[in-house]
Amino acid sequence: MSASPSSRKPLLVIFITVFIDLLGFGIVLPLLPRYGEHFLPTDIQSTSAAFAAAAPSAAPGYVAAILSGLAFLYGFMVLPDSLRPGETPKRRGNIFNIAAGLRAMTQGSHALILIAIFLTTFAFAQFESTLSLLTKHLGGVSQEVSHDWRRGAILGGLMASFSLMQFVFAPLWGRLSDRIGRRPVLLVGLAGSTVAYFLFAVVTQWGNRGPILGLSPLVWLFITRIGAGISGATISTAQAYIADSTDEKSRGKGMALIGAAFGIGFTFGPLLGAAFVSGDSGGHGLSDRANFLVFAYIGFILTLSQGLLVRRLIPKLGEFRMAMIGVFLMTLGLMLIAVASHQTSIALLFCVLPIVVIGYSCATPALLSLLSLTSGADEQGELMGIGQSMSSMARIVGPLAGLSLQRGLGIAIPYWFAAALMAVSIFAVLGLRSAGPRKDATSAA
Repeated sequence: MSASPSSRKPLLVIFITVFIDLLGFGIVLPLLPRYGEHFLPTDIQSTSAAFAAAAPSAAPGYVAAILSGLAFLYGFMVLPDSLRPGETPKRRGNIFNIAAGLRAMTQGSHALILIAIFLTTFAFAQFESTLSLLTKHLGGVSQEVSHDWRRGAILGGLMASFSLMQFVFAPLWGRLSDRIGRRPVLLVGLAGSTVAYFLFAVVTQWGNRGPILGLSPLVWLFITRIGAGISGATISTAQAYIADSTDEKSRGKGMALIGAAFGIGFTFGPLLGAAFVSGDSGGHGLSDRANFLVFAYIGFILTLSQGLLVRRLIPKLGEFRMAMIGVFLMTLGLMLIAVASHQTSIALLFCVLPIVVIGYSCATPALLSLLSLTSGADEQGELMGIGQSMSSMARIVGPLAGLSLQRGLGIAIPYWFAAALMAVSIFAVLGLRSAGPRKDATSAA
């Protein structure tokens, strides 16, 4: 059975809604370290006076808020609820029931799938977080080292706060959506993102004048990132909506559609963000604008691979084979990046980057589809939330491990380490060969 026309409209609506929202995310994220640096206490700011003194622009925050607001309005007007008129919620009970969540994680093949999701996301997050340092290294630039631990802790905490909130709230949003339907949860998340990005813009605009309502601008930056993380945790609800709207054969295609929305958002978001940073490298390797374009390049590959390649191959190859191809390509690509890091050619790096990105594009929707297919119809939101929570935890510890390894042991070490983790992930995925869909997993599709 293929997806009916009535199910295709919700898929398109989810795609457009997620894409618009992620445009805002893609604009703000690459600028966050620069903004955080500007509002640090003066005694621990960067030794580069120009870097510390440059006043950040509020425009990216306002643009991100407008985009999230548009996504909210679009979703409010056209997004149908997953609960049909007269239908009772799929699951009742306490959304804070931790024991129930732990039981769901260990049922059947769930543990292996979640381990594979964590390792895959960990390796990719480590790769992303160290990429800017790698491009500067290939450009012949040695990195500035800060000997004040507070600077690294504050900036690292600012970056990690978003993912930490997703780790905590994704399962809660998912479980709540199993009770009250997907639409209200998605709309609350989009509204929250709009408010968080608007506050981010206000802080960057007025923070140079001193405390705001008695709090320092840096504290307000943390508040805005925490709010954005709580709101952004509803992405798992969008994945559960995909599960509601697809049958067994088209589940993987639906998950790849979410991935394509991510890819497009991370292509055009950095492209828009590049307009707000300098194109002058000042003799320090790639400029900030060039680094934005590197991330746009990654987003472009994600878009093509998930939107065109993976969506066509998953129905033919199946989730297990697609996941195996993905983790193998990631392992190979990370090893090649480690080798390329000893060269002096950024062009060589650009040639091997697609191997890692395509591998990630293959593995992620396949693993999410397996997680959905091995879950009951009444626990799609909860399990998608747990999967998102595992990804969020990986996005916290991955960058911390990658940057620590890169600064402490050498530029190539994080990629060898990530490749070793992906080799472990291959064995985890091999254990999923016999994983099959639960009969009630597609009953609502």
